[in-house]
Amino acid sequence: MLTMIKRNWNIAYSYHGIRIWTTLLLSLILASQGWTGAIAVRRNVSCIPYEVQFTCDCAMSDEDLVLPPLIGSAYQLEIRNCKSLTIESNALKDTQHLHKITFKNVDDLVLNQYALSLPDYSSSTPLILSFEKVKVKLIDSLAINGQIEEITFIDSYLETVRPFAFNILKNNALRFTMDKVRIHRIDPQAFKKLVVEKIDIHDCIFLTNVPSKTFYDIEVTDSFSLNNVRFRTVHSKAFSFKMISKLTVANNYFEAVDAEWLEAFVTKSPQIRDNYFGNTSDIAFKAIRVHRDYGSSEKLELRFSNNTVHFPYDVQPLEFNNELTLNIKQLQYDNPYPCTDYDTNLQPPRPRTEFFNHYQHNIFFRQQADTSSSHRHSKENFKALHEIVAGDCKRFSYWIYIIIGIAILIVVIALIVAIACWHVSKKRKAKRKMDIIQPEPRTYKETQIVYQIENAGLLKTDF
Repeated sequence: MLTMIKRNWNIAYSYHGIRIWTTLLLSLILASQGWTGAIAVRRNVSCIPYEVQFTCDCAMSDEDLVLPPLIGSAYQLEIRNCKSLTIESNALKDTQHLHKITFKNVDDLVLNQYALSLPDYSSSTPLILSFEKVKVKLIDSLAINGQIEEITFIDSYLETVRPFAFNILKNNALRFTMDKVRIHRIDPQAFKKLVVEKIDIHDCIFLTNVPSKTFYDIEVTDSFSLNNVRFRTVHSKAFSFKMISKLTVANNYFEAVDAEWLEAFVTKSPQIRDNYFGNTSDIAFKAIRVHRDYGSSEKLELRFSNNTVHFPYDVQPLEFNNELTLNIKQLQYDNPYPCTDYDTNLQPPRPRTEFFNHYQHNIFFRQQADTSSSHRHSKENFKALHEIVAGDCKRFSYWIYIIIGIAILIVVIALIVAIACWHVSKKRKAKRKMDIIQPEPRTYKETQIVYQIENAGLLKTDF
């Protein structure tokens, strides 16, 4: 009887122990799943279909939201009022007839690969993308892909744009606009192999350097306009276009341009005006050439007017391609002119360099070597090159002659003084050899010698 009770007790203990351990294990598993799910799972933004439009409103939620996969037919998608939104890959693959996507008042927008990509069968109409008051945290590689007709960024911020972020089919003429946009980082080849109708970049700020091949192998069928944009350093061939119909670069500030920063093959006369190019390379504009499809016998004209350039070291003449007729007006060098580069044998004197000689009436140099930044670029501080050569450089040469004469006089005087000092020193050495040293009376006593003659005879003198 006692044995049976003991056996039943062991069975019950084992059974309840298994239940307890199973309960604890299941609790841990569920807790772990719930904990990881709280991190991994993000809530979808609410998207309401109405007639021919999807409207996704985040209502300024503090959560990290995700655009859900959209299914159905709509002409337009509007996404608005988001503090944090992520669009995953192929979120729009099941939509039909979508023509326009608009982002308004969105922060921390992340566009992953193929986020804004439509399959070819979903719509025969190219897509229009509009970003207004949007802070884009990331545009990943191939995030914008497919048939795109137009991309517009207005009053927005781009934090990171990866290589190949924009992959547009070549049979679509793209209009690309950036207006009042701050760009933190764009990787090389972010824009590559695109056929674009127009590119307009206005009132923008590039917060970091623009690397080489940022815009690479781009074909612009109509116009490329760069207006009132502030740059840090723009590296070699950062803007590389294999064809541009109309090129305009105006009212921009470049902290520095490296080598041939702009490469463009044009079919119409390009215009570069009212820009400041700091730390400029002498070949900065040499890569602007005529496109092979230009068939007219009349040479295109490069209109280069009211620009200011600065050289960090020695002043250099700018180089341009001979395929274009150069029209320079009011070219300002933010450097003093070195008066060593002009020929005094000619009357009136002229610069030796062909570029400076040919455009001496349209090239201006800064006069004050140290000028405050507020007045540094005012026209009053610049003087025409022909006036500098005719006036200031002559005075400079006179001063050189005076300085050389004074230097020669100082050398002659120094030689005379040196010879005189040497002569005096020689005399002093000779005099020291003939001196007789007499003992002092206090040191030595006088000695008296007395001679006594004991036997003295008569002194005879023979006459």
